[in-house]
Amino acid sequence: MGIVMWYDAVLPQRQMAAARRTVASTTSKPGMRTPSPVMLHEEPASAGLPPGSVPAQPSLLASLLAAESITERRRAVSTLVHSLGFEWLGYGRLIQLGTHAVPLSFCTTYADRRWAERYFGEGYHEEDPRLSVALRSSLPAVWCIDQLAAQAAGSVAESRLRRFVAELAETGMRSGVLFALPAASGPERHFISLLSRTPGAAWMGDGLLGQVLTLSLCLHEFYTRYAGAPQAAEAPAAQQPKLTPIQRDILVCVSLGMGDKEIAARLNLTLHNVDYHMRQLRRRFAVRNRVQLMQAAQNLDI
Repeated sequence: MGIVMWYDAVLPQRQMAAARRTVASTTSKPGMRTPSPVMLHEEPASAGLPPGSVPAQPSLLASLLAAESITERRRAVSTLVHSLGFEWLGYGRLIQLGTHAVPLSFCTTYADRRWAERYFGEGYHEEDPRLSVALRSSLPAVWCIDQLAAQAAGSVAESRLRRFVAELAETGMRSGVLFALPAASGPERHFISLLSRTPGAAWMGDGLLGQVLTLSLCLHEFYTRYAGAPQAAEAPAAQQPKLTPIQRDILVCVSLGMGDKEIAARLNLTLHNVDYHMRQLRRRFAVRNRVQLMQAAQNLDI
């Protein structure tokens, strides 16, 4: 089933509660990583605003609003990204809880999906100095591969940071800029990353960073204010996961943000039985963590 809705304007409280439990469970056990975000490629559709209802805007935002198809929007953004000297652009969401960042979703329309899956799957976002700098500041984190390699050289041999820098270098990306934007409220953050094959950081002067900021703010404004959030088309009954009554009950509890102990008490089950059914549900929906299972549950008529 293709995913159409990859952006939610406001994070539901039950999803926030699940994210907090995810952080608590992963940080309390050494070696465990925060879950990977949902990787999504499709973009949201235009909200269909009536003519003249949008005030004067930068040209890129005007182009996004005027685009009649996803192809037109992709062309407008890709053309500008490449003209500024960058190859990839990633746009994602995360929840910042203390010193931990839990990724929620990541749009791969203008980025390499394989690298994005590797980046989050290996937990590199937990070690990435670019992301940690961006989350502590309102300014963009400008970087080049030589700077990251120097930082990694100071870490222990075979560390995750060293692996991250080595694998990033293998992609051919040599420099870029990353910064974070706050949501309207709450701990949710949006992050935007642009990557380039151009070596060094000197080529990214104030003028270029101003253009990058305009590009990023236009995308952010479009996705958060003017983009619609259509529901994914319902899969045929034959393709719907077949659930037992107890699995459906558990899925309802998950969609309400209940933890395993709450579910066990609510349904008069043992924690062992809840854990078993949770593993079965993750396998049926092809998801990796509780937050993603919650998102899948919200798309079902249960």
